Parts: sequence; structure tokens; C-alpha cells
Amino acid sequence: MLVNLKIPAILFSSALLLSGCGGGGGGSSANVAPDTQESVPDSTPVSVAADYRTTEYNTQYGLGKINADDIYADGYSGSGVVVGVIDTGVDIDHPDLVGNIASGGYDYVSGDTDASPTGQGAGMSHGTHVAGIIAGMKNSVGMHGVAYSAKILPLRAGDSSGSFASSAIENSIDRAISQNAKVINASFGSSSISTALADKWKLAHTNDIITVHAAGNDGGSNPLLGAQLPLHSGYEDLSSTLIAVVATNSSNTITSYSNRCGSAKNWCMTAPGDGIYSTVAVDDNNYASNYGTMSGTSMADPHVAGAAAVLRGKWPSKNAAEIVTILYDTATDLGAAGIDDIYGRGLLNLDNALFAQGVLTISTASGASYSLVDSSIQVASNMGNSLNGLLSMSVFDKYKRDYSFDMNGVIHYASESGLVDELNYSDTNYSSATDDLQLSVNLQDNSAKMTTQLNEVNVGFAHNTLYNSENISGFSKQYSLFDNAYLSQLKGSSSIQIAKDNTTLELLSGYWDADNEQAIKEVGVSFLNDFNDDFYIKARLSYLEEDETFLSNYFSNAYKTGKAKTHALSLTSSLKPTANLNIIAQYSQGNTQVDSLSDSVISDISLLKSQYYSATVLNKNVYFDDDALFFSLKHPLQITQGSLNLSLADGLNADDSISFVDRRIPITASALSNEMSLGYTANYAKNSQASVLLNRANVLGSSIQLENQLMLKMTKKF
Repeated sequence: MLVNLKIPAILFSSALLLSGCGGGGGGSSANVAPDTQESVPDSTPVSVAADYRTTEYNTQYGLGKINADDIYADGYSGSGVVVGVIDTGVDIDHPDLVGNIASGGYDYVSGDTDASPTGQGAGMSHGTHVAGIIAGMKNSVGMHGVAYSAKILPLRAGDSSGSFASSAIENSIDRAISQNAKVINASFGSSSISTALADKWKLAHTNDIITVHAAGNDGGSNPLLGAQLPLHSGYEDLSSTLIAVVATNSSNTITSYSNRCGSAKNWCMTAPGDGIYSTVAVDDNNYASNYGTMSGTSMADPHVAGAAAVLRGKWPSKNAAEIVTILYDTATDLGAAGIDDIYGRGLLNLDNALFAQGVLTISTASGASYSLVDSSIQVASNMGNSLNGLLSMSVFDKYKRDYSFDMNGVIHYASESGLVDELNYSDTNYSSATDDLQLSVNLQDNSAKMTTQLNEVNVGFAHNTLYNSENISGFSKQYSLFDNAYLSQLKGSSSIQIAKDNTTLELLSGYWDADNEQAIKEVGVSFLNDFNDDFYIKARLSYLEEDETFLSNYFSNAYKTGKAKTHALSLTSSLKPTANLNIIAQYSQGNTQVDSLSDSVISDISLLKSQYYSATVLNKNVYFDDDALFFSLKHPLQITQGSLNLSLADGLNADDSISFVDRRIPITASALSNEMSLGYTANYAKNSQASVLLNRANVLGSSIQLENQLMLKMTKKF
């Protein structure tokens, strides 16, 4: 037989009665990032909320009302937390509770260690019912509780009639403290309370325990006295750890019998309490089975207690006041907007409570904090796929709760256009000359160049609005298809060249990004050795300085780096076996030193070595006068030696400080890269030219997308 308990609170000298049934909730937290999800290999099974909507789950409708399924899918259910249940006793042998009963319980009615209920009466199964709502086992039998992995500490302070002695409650609170309970469920109350009992609730507060109190079933405008303790002088601090709970039905509406939040609205919330299915005492003659339905604030109360257990299990370093604040802040608003006299803070929402709130941040070992969404890693091709499968780290929400975050979510791979811009004939030339001065201006699609000659010294100025590219503007012996591998990402560059005989000094400055924020500077000197008209070798020594980037790799905010200094040597040779055939080869090697910053996740960067080489075959006058066919093969610039040391947040310590772990990450490109290009250009009419370029970039063994390009270009001068 199913019985609805709606027992009013009545004072009998030193005895208290059940307030009627009352409740609270529990759940779990997810690993989450703004606008991103933790990446999971395809072979790994992924839990989803629907997997947890089992028969056990659906039997207890309150779990759905507090959105517990998402939390369970993320793996949180109150493990490691002890919840003290001060009530009429808990059937410790119940098949849905036996595995979740903590040692150390006590019966202050009978005076023994067996806290199971005795005798027959209306309140015999009350404590067992409450315990099931909190931590009934998930075992495919009957139902399960909000925090189904938590432990129940049974503390019998009331008899089967529902009568509680104040001294028994006081002793139960002491017992809960000594047994390291983190939450106490109090589904009872009275119209008066002794100073001794009030002081015990204050003692629970000072011992960092969340106490959850049923509001009562009198249909009144205010909760029972115990839930109003913070209103009394000397007990104001209890408002941070004491939660009063009112009952709603399956429609999220306050029940007729539930007391309202009223004077306790600032520390009051609501949870399902009407017609709640849970465990009952096995030998209770009022029930035909081990389960039954009860209603009251006593059934709402344990929903909140279970929810508090789930949060304390997930974040054991958080104190009681912090957990209570989270429960309040994340509740679903009901009734009048904001905190109101009926629903108080609103309906318990376990999914919201476990979900990250506010802006997620990255913390560094130095104590600095950065927004997750504003911190990223822009990887150039010279690192290949070395950061694939990068480590996970902890990020933090506004309550300084830690969440696991896959760092692959912050990595972005730069797309480089290869040789598309290197076939460019759309130039216009203006020139003037005297005996001792020559002036020429060359305007191309994205650049302007000016050169002068004075006293056998050539002076040139060039400006490029886009990526610095080496345009084909003739096929002289001074031409090198890949002139500077270290400036492949340069934008908005300006350079000055001063040349005399076979020596050239070049000064160059530009930017890594379109916003002109990451500056790049270079100084270089070139030496040309002409062996004869058909063969030369050019050597170039250069010093490259970058602000906030290294070798075009940009690590921002939490991952930021300091200045990078690169010393590079490039060798270029050209051989003309015939008048129309030219073979060009180049090799470049550089060493880069990157400054690490104390307030960055990157705590150290080793010396980086990089390498580049290429070979090009150019044939002129193949089919027509002044046409050109070329084939090139190059190994793009890649880091061949180097590593980063990351100091990654790795959760919270017991004292709520952030723990860190160091990880050394190689950034050597693990895959062999190559790029092949085939191009042809020819004049098809006066001042008109057509060009075609086929380019294929291949990164062996890498997940980076391969790039195939085909360019057709027609130009005409007017």
C-alpha cells in the first residue's frame, strides 16, 4: 500500500516531529570550453545523457526535473562524499542502499550502532525514503538516488511515530562532524528550537558542512524555525551554508501543503517533492514492496542534499559556502523574477550547477590568468604536425572550478599559398637615366619597387602589402625563386637594399599579421661570386628578429612568447648548361633563440634549428620566343630540432590552490614535407601574357590537409 506522509510539525516539550516529507538534488559536471568540445578519438565510446535515462532514472521523476542525466553522462554522482541523514532511521540492509551505507552510523533512540528503524508507525520508512532519494544505488533495481555513488551516514534521532528528541539531534550533528560528513539532511522541524540545538547547527557550519532543511508542510508563508535560524542574532553566518527547501510538483509549481520561502528566501530554493518514488523499510507493513511514494518538503530536501554531494565530490577543495552559492546562482528561476517569497532562489538545476559558469580562464604558475577564448596557437607549416595530440590542461570558471580542456582546441594551422604569387608579370615600369643617375619604378599587383644608381652604388626601396613573395620579373642570374625562406609569412614589408659590386646590404621590416601587431625585422648581407657567365654562387647571412612570434608561429596570451632571434645562412647557386636552360639550387639553415616569459604557460623554449632546400629547372624559349617553362622541388622550411616546456594547470589541491605539471613537447616537424611546382608562361599577343602554375604540397605522415593548386593567369598592359 502506498502512503503519502504529510506529518505536521508539532512541539512536545523536548520532542520534535517530522516536518513532513522534504527534498534536494544532485548531479555531475562536464569537461567544457567556449565554442569548443573536448576531442575524443572515434574509437572511444562517448557517454550521452540518454544512456542514463534508464528505468531506474525514469521511475523517480525528480531526477529529470533537476536535469541530472547530463551530469551522469560526464561521470559525476557524488563519489567520495558522506551525507549524514538525521531521521527516523535508515534500513541499512535495503537492497538499494546496502552498498552505500557508511560505517559509523548510530541509533540515538535505542542507543546502539544499528540505525535501522524499529516498530511500526507512520514515520517508520521516512528516513529510508529520504536516504534513497539522496543515494539509492544505481543497480538496475527499483530506483536510484541523485548522488548514487555517495555514502549515507544513518543517524537515527526520531522514532517510528515521527517524534525527535532535541538531544538526539544534537548528538547526531556531533556524530556527523566526527565522521567527516560534508552534507547533513534534516527533513524534520518544529515551531521552536533550543539554544543548544541552534549552537549545534552553528558548529556544523564552522566545520564546513552544508545543512539542508525541509521548509515544512503547513502551507505557511514561512519555513519552519530551524530553516530560519540565520534570522536570529548570533546565527547570521549560517545563511552561507544552510539551505531551506520547499516542494514543487511535476509541473514545477509549489505544492499546496509546502511552506513558502518567505523570510528565508535568500537561502531557500525548491526541488521536486510531490509523489516521489523511493526506498522504504523492508519490514514496513504499510508497503507491499521495498519501494513507495511519499510527498512533502521532506522529499524535496534530499534532492538538494544529493546535489550538494555531487558538487562536493567533483570539487572537494571547495568549501560549503562556495558550493551553496553555486547551487543558488545556477537554479532555474520560478515565479516572480529573481529571488521571491515563494520559490526563493528557484528550482534546483543540477546540470547548470556542474556546468562551467562565466568566462573560462587559463592560469599560469606565476599566478597570471588569461581568457581561454583569447588564447590560441597559430602554427606555421615549419612545425608540421608536431602539436597533434597535444596535452589536456585544466581551465577554470568564475568560481575557480577546474575543467579538463583538450589543448588541440586552441591550435590553428596556418594556410600558406605556396607558389601562387610567384608567377607575376603584371608590372609597369618607369625609368629615366643620366650619365651618373638611373631611376626606375616597378609597380606590381601588391608591391612597388624603386631603384637608383649613383656612383656605381645601387640603392633600392621596395614595399609589399601582402606576403613577401619573390616574383618572376625576368630570368637573370640574380634571380632566385626562393630568396628567403624565413620570411614566408611576412606582410606589409618595406626594405632598403644597398649594393656595390657583388655585395648587397638589405634592411627589412614588416608584420606577421594583418593588424600590424607582431613586428618582424631583418638585416642581411649577400655575397655573390661570379665564376663565369654561366655559373655563380651567392651566400646570404641574415639576422631576423620577431616580436611575439618565432619562425612565423604565434602563441598568444596564455601561451605568449617573447622576442625571437634567428641567425641564418643561405646558399644559392645557378648553373646555365645552355643559353636557355638554368638550374637553381638553394640551401638555408638557421638557429633561433626564443625568450620565454614568466607569466606564460610556456616556461622554456630550447634552441630551435631549422632547414630549407630547393632545386629549380628553368627553360626559356621552349615553344615560342620569350616563353618559359620551369619545374621546382623544395623542402619547405621546417624546424629540425627544438622543444617547448609547458607548465600546465592540473586541477586543484586540497587547499584549493592550483596544481601544475611540467610537460616537455618536441616541436620538430615529424613528417617529411615536399612541394612540387610546374609552371609555364608565354606571350600570346602584344603586351599580353598567359601563365599557368600547377602546385602540389605534400606532408607525409601528417594530418594536415594536402594542398593542390592550379592557377591560370592572363595579363595585358595598356
